[in-house]
Amino acid sequence: MAKTTKNLALWDSVSTTDPQYTKKVNQRGGFTAIAAQSQVKKATEVFGIMGHGWGVEDEKFTVVEGTTMVLYTASLWYKFGNSNGSIPINSSIKYGANGRYDDDFSKKVSTDALTKGLSKLGFNADVFMGLFDDNKYVNQVKEQFVNNDWKDLLNQVIKKLPSTDKTKFDNAITAGTITSKNYKSYIKRANELLIQSEEAMIEAKNNNG
Repeated sequence: MAKTTKNLALWDSVSTTDPQYTKKVNQRGGFTAIAAQSQVKKATEVFGIMGHGWGVEDEKFTVVEGTTMVLYTASLWYKFGNSNGSIPINSSIKYGANGRYDDDFSKKVSTDALTKGLSKLGFNADVFMGLFDDNKYVNQVKEQFVNNDWKDLLNQVIKKLPSTDKTKFDNAITAGTITSKNYKSYIKRANELLIQSEEAMIEAKNNNG
């Protein structure tokens, strides 16, 4: 059991998708598209700066003879914990049709390959597993990310407070006194306490000087 949990450590940390970075596409039977830049940001958060903690190398574009089809292959490498990894990624695209050519074909095909490659590591797994077809699931995830967002905003302020005040806020969050509906008033109060604390420190310093 412990081994299974360890193997899924990366997967479980990146598998849940924030709905605000997705959109429904009514083509090819309909599917959920993921904002590619949100994946790049998440990979950077987990692995480190692109080019240092992760990246793509050995990129190759191959035109299928007699067609406008291009095959793209590369290697996605990454560092996770004390381990280094690398997996092959690939995709294909038509760069032209009916005498018209797509100037962005290389960006599109490399982005598609990266998205699919990251999905093999667990990134946005809930989308690829079809969970976003369930409105109930999507609503639950939306609520989860909303809760995380307001807590992050509040914590950015209260972490600067003296320990006594910080503890009071932490206890209020745990007790459910502070919620996603009223957190803004508590951020305002926390900022007021922070200003009072800083003014008291300045006054004490001047008195001692």
